[in-house]
Amino acid sequence: MRDLILSVVVPSYNSAEYIEECLKSLEAEQSPDVEYILMDGGSTDETMEIVERYKGLFSFIVSEKDKGQSDAFNKGYARAQGRYITWLNSDDVFCPGSLGKVVDVLKNGNGRWYTANSVYIDSDSKVTRCCQSGGFERSALPFGILNVFGPSTIVRRDLFIEAGEFREDFHFCMDTEYWWRLVKAGEVYERIPVYFWALRLHEAAKTASAITGEFDKRPPRMQEEGAMLSEMYYP
Repeated sequence: MRDLILSVVVPSYNSAEYIEECLKSLEAEQSPDVEYILMDGGSTDETMEIVERYKGLFSFIVSEKDKGQSDAFNKGYARAQGRYITWLNSDDVFCPGSLGKVVDVLKNGNGRWYTANSVYIDSDSKVTRCCQSGGFERSALPFGILNVFGPSTIVRRDLFIEAGEFREDFHFCMDTEYWWRLVKAGEVYERIPVYFWALRLHEAAKTASAITGEFDKRPPRMQEEGAMLSEMYYP
């Protein structure tokens, strides 16, 4: 078995509108050091027909009913064979040329938790914002500030095993809860100064309202999860 540096889990569900662009970005960033794993929640649209055309990209593909995105993450991460694991949502894309740069850092480092930078794109794939941050800032933690971008978070596989799975009762903030759990366990991330992911903000995107600052439009469950995070990690 080849020595894989990184496993990328792609969760999807009824993603026909955008998934081909996602898959083309995976195709463009192919590397012998990286595997792709597709975890589809039993799509009823043309998602899997599109995936079929790109099935050679993946080390594992499954399409079956699941309990949501956290469940897809957990199943995909359990399948991962890479030294490190990350994910790419099926409506998002890798920034051109970014994966090779990230893999070089992972090959030459020994960190357990890395974060990279992200850009936001709209439904037409136009860049609307570039997001970058510095290193870990412990002084900001009591204020609930953790400068991590969900789309560009990478953990070593042994850390994932130690920290445990994503919480399946979190449907919006499962990634944020996971970062705070790592912080509480004493972990510190290292920043990779690369724009890694392009996060697509569109009407159907679950967390778009929080990212765009339209907090009054957040679904009630997202608000509940935010309050739970505050109570657990930065009261």
